[in-house]
Amino acid sequence: MYSKIRKVLLFIPPAYTFKTNVDINPLPPLGLGYIGAVLEQRGLEVRIVDCLAEGWHMREEIAHDIIRVGLPLKAIASIIADFRPDMLGVNNLFTRQRENAHHIYKLAKEFDPHIITVAGGAHPTVMPELVMGDPNVDFVVIGEGEDTICKLIDSLEGQGNVEDIDGIAFRTQNRIVIKPKTKFIADLDSIPFPARHLLSMEKYIGLWASHGTRIKERFSPIMTSRGCPAGCTFCSAHKVWGSKFRCRSPESVIAELKHLKTAYDIEEVMFEDDNLTLNKDRARKLFNLMIQEKLDLVWDTPNGVAAFSLDEDLISKMKESGCYRLNLALESGSQYVLDTIIKKPLNLERAKQLIKYAQRIGLDTSIFLIVGMPGETQSQIWESFRMAKELGVYAPTISVATPYPGSELYKICKEHKCLSPDFSLDDLYISSYSISTEEWDSEMLEYIVRKGKQYLLTENVKAHPLKGIKFLWSTFTYEPKTFPIRAINFLRGRA
Repeated sequence: MYSKIRKVLLFIPPAYTFKTNVDINPLPPLGLGYIGAVLEQRGLEVRIVDCLAEGWHMREEIAHDIIRVGLPLKAIASIIADFRPDMLGVNNLFTRQRENAHHIYKLAKEFDPHIITVAGGAHPTVMPELVMGDPNVDFVVIGEGEDTICKLIDSLEGQGNVEDIDGIAFRTQNRIVIKPKTKFIADLDSIPFPARHLLSMEKYIGLWASHGTRIKERFSPIMTSRGCPAGCTFCSAHKVWGSKFRCRSPESVIAELKHLKTAYDIEEVMFEDDNLTLNKDRARKLFNLMIQEKLDLVWDTPNGVAAFSLDEDLISKMKESGCYRLNLALESGSQYVLDTIIKKPLNLERAKQLIKYAQRIGLDTSIFLIVGMPGETQSQIWESFRMAKELGVYAPTISVATPYPGSELYKICKEHKCLSPDFSLDDLYISSYSISTEEWDSEMLEYIVRKGKQYLLTENVKAHPLKGIKFLWSTFTYEPKTFPIRAINFLRGRA
């Protein structure tokens, strides 16, 4: 029996976080924006609900120090009942947040068992069998979903066979079938711009932090490319976007930037690409067009920029076109760790030269570090902290190595038994300490990271007293309610 799909309801689920250290913030969901756009092209009625943004000030205590932020389940149930969708999809980016996604599938089936439920996002992509273990989930879209969701609807309406779809999971005769993702969209210009009119953009305006701190109130993310050929061992992004770099034309990007300005009065954009500058000629043309068109936008790269794809001329063009902060994904201060453990194609000395050049021309600079990789020694971890000090980057983004499913790191940790005995999928967040090695255990690693952060904060205050104190103040007052606890922990050496 075939189903006619007329109305589609898409969700970003609520999120779990720590009561004393809120480590999430809302971001306009471009992924659902793209899905909404292709569905509207088909003439469907679409609604997108970002439960996190729409319920940002709604917080429910779940367990000791754990809260759920976002719309309560009762409100989500009311939205489903009011909209009465034929199909409901949830974008589940993080494994740790999977429970909140599954609550929504259950609510949909309780309201109407005939609603077609679809799971998408990074977590269902890397763990489709686990997600399909929930009888409330009908399908998993694996990897990028614009083509897949349209072919799924075609099959549901009798115009194709679900078994012929690339990148999907489904049930047949009480067994789960998983069709791996092998085909990716070659022409990204063929995809319509995200349906931002469905994203309640004004809810994000004025937020102090949205994928990092912003300097303008009116901001929006944008994506200009997909896919990464680097193959870093800690990363699972290739499972979603593939390993081949694909990019939009500079002209398409400029058209979207103009739309953001005219339709939403946007002043700042965040390029969410993993590899904005990988194709230097294309990047240079894009930045030149931004200058020529006098877009008067400031911009940032919250995911970082690959240093191996940069040169001084390109950095100058970035600044001239509105870039105010250069984030470089260096990952480690040890060339050995980069080459042998992380497997990132990066010349560290060259990257340092680029950072110093960016600082000379007046760009704010930041770096991303990952510590606690299996095989990394304590002294190599400290090389990262010392490198940050050498570069004058006293507040690098420090992530503790986290074994996300789909990454080579996850396989290594399983094979070498590096995971804590009580490890669970709920431990998958960037401040967790799940890995132990012969060189250090999780408690020792946590101690090293605390000492490393204190070292950088102290060096910051010593080098720039006023600036350092201002940074400390902004760091501790990000969440005013937890300020006393955070300040006391810092003074006691537990920062």
